[in-house]
Amino acid sequence: MARSDSSLAIGREKNPGALRAFRHPDFRLLWFGAFLSFMGSWIQNVAQGYYVYQLTGSERALAMVSFAQMIPVTILGPIAGVLTDTLDKRKVLIATQAIFAAGALLLAYTAFRGIATYGLLVGVAAVLGTVSAIEMPTRQSIISRVVPPEDLGAAIPLNAMTFNISRILGPVIGGMLLRTMGPSACYLVNGLSFFALIFAVMAIRSDLTSANKEAGPILDLILEGARYTFRTPALKLLFILECMVSVFGLFYLTQIPAIAEKFLHLGKDFFWAYFSVGVGTLSALVLLTTNSHRRIKGLLICTAIGFIAFGLIGLSFAKSLWIAFPLFAILGFASVTIFNTCNTLFQTLSTDALRGRVVSMHIWALSGIGPFGVLFFGELAERVGLAPAIRLGGVIMIAALALAVWKLPILKSAEDDPRPAVD
Repeated sequence: MARSDSSLAIGREKNPGALRAFRHPDFRLLWFGAFLSFMGSWIQNVAQGYYVYQLTGSERALAMVSFAQMIPVTILGPIAGVLTDTLDKRKVLIATQAIFAAGALLLAYTAFRGIATYGLLVGVAAVLGTVSAIEMPTRQSIISRVVPPEDLGAAIPLNAMTFNISRILGPVIGGMLLRTMGPSACYLVNGLSFFALIFAVMAIRSDLTSANKEAGPILDLILEGARYTFRTPALKLLFILECMVSVFGLFYLTQIPAIAEKFLHLGKDFFWAYFSVGVGTLSALVLLTTNSHRRIKGLLICTAIGFIAFGLIGLSFAKSLWIAFPLFAILGFASVTIFNTCNTLFQTLSTDALRGRVVSMHIWALSGIGPFGVLFFGELAERVGLAPAIRLGGVIMIAALALAVWKLPILKSAEDDPRPAVD
């Protein structure tokens, strides 16, 4: 399949300046709008994990809320990619952010009145997860519209900083709000934060209408994105590695309230564990942004998988804050390194017409397969204990590392020539 000239240009970064994407006004609007929105989301995430664990005291219940929010991506991910390629991205983002806001404000009201239930939390998570399945690939694919191709390699890690800087600040603010005002305040702040991205998207001047003029049955459009991914050796390998990491390497995030309670005895101060993860993720993004012009992506992926294996095994034995917090930072560093690097490669190895569907495969590997790992390890922790469950995840990640090292030449070849060798 032929590549467009603009797609090829992504691999030819003329200016290695790490912050060069900020030269573009529309990118700045998208960045600050997303940052404020993510700040609210992390403020809510801290409160919600604590709220669910206090209501239930169950690792299984923590896993179920995350499963309910993630499983729609499993079902709708490929369809969402088609919608991303065929609908007006501006309208999609405005509509999805409005629904997110409504869900958070509903939870704020019910928590304030004391009538929120575990069932309501699961139900709202499922609805918002359905919306997220469409919102995530749409928001990520907009980046290629607001920066020129030669700046895309730097723009992707910069864009990821919106999520990961907020991952540091949001839990601290959320923890303080939780201690002083309760979970309803956290939900309220999150509900209001979505308007920042709505206003930003409305102000963007770039053309966000569909670039795909294809017509055809929706199943054919879905399968074309999947076929492109699995017929491109580098994309197929990245997809498999991401699936392994999302199932066996990220489930610990949903169990942080339980880890903080059982291992570290932190109580309401458990938000510092999220803060430690955020420090690691920000460190990763600084590394990725300053080295976006270097051809080391395959090596970064292998290193990140190794760090996840080490971090999980170490965390399963940790009983001290001084040991657990650095391990949380290592896990945060590694997860952002692999998924951000894979995101960049998924975008650079796709054509303009297929980018939304190809990126949706990346998101499906991250969020569509992950719910089964969350559910499995939540149940396993309930039955055999949290530490053995975490340790098992680390051991399986060693196998993922072996696969990544074995297939490293495929990734190096993709970096040397961004035109995919389609089978």
